[in-house]
Amino acid sequence: MEINRKAIKGNAKLVIAKTKPSPILVSFVYVMVCFILEFLVEKISGEYDMVQETIGQYAAGNMDFVPDVPEISGWGHVLIIALSVMAIMMFVGFTVYRLQICQFRKAGIGNLFDGFGMFSKSLWLIILECLLIAMWTCLLVVPGIIAFYRYRQALNLMIENPEMSAFDCLRLSSQMMNGHKAELFLLDLSLLGWLLLMVIPGVIIWVAPYAGSTYTNYYLALRDMPRSTFDATV
Repeated sequence: MEINRKAIKGNAKLVIAKTKPSPILVSFVYVMVCFILEFLVEKISGEYDMVQETIGQYAAGNMDFVPDVPEISGWGHVLIIALSVMAIMMFVGFTVYRLQICQFRKAGIGNLFDGFGMFSKSLWLIILECLLIAMWTCLLVVPGIIAFYRYRQALNLMIENPEMSAFDCLRLSSQMMNGHKAELFLLDLSLLGWLLLMVIPGVIIWVAPYAGSTYTNYYLALRDMPRSTFDATV
């Protein structure tokens, strides 16, 4: 059974239109927090100053300028890791928010920080997912891409089923995506134009709620679809 792309996109537009506070406002808060976290990482790492100096030298006509690689202290590395983890938790929170609004449940800006309430479990899941995708990618690029689609629903599953282990979420995601990887790939392609628009400053606050709600609606449709009972391997 195929999932109707037009229907889930239409539902995403309906969600954005009817949800209060506006998902665009929540998206703006999410993007701004992530922007601040990224800016702090670049300042601590010295990357921001290096880029600014390079631009200034090139603008002055010094095309032979080679920037010095900044040195990062031990505490700098710790802060960078902490800020990066905070960004991951914000993504988890944004996923929680999307699940709430796509099921027409009460939701708001506070949901963006819900990731911190499931800190260790969600972080462990994301680390495992990245490791598994990296391991498959080390074999060949194509198996890595397949793994990327295989585990796309793991975080949604963990949020809705907090009693499940990270491995169980990955395994169930693999089972749910069996026979649907190409379908999700086509959904990605259909949203590619919207995602490319995010390079334009400010556009992301409109695109993120629409694309995010579309992907969440896809998960919900997949979740409610009858499935075979075989155990999928991670």
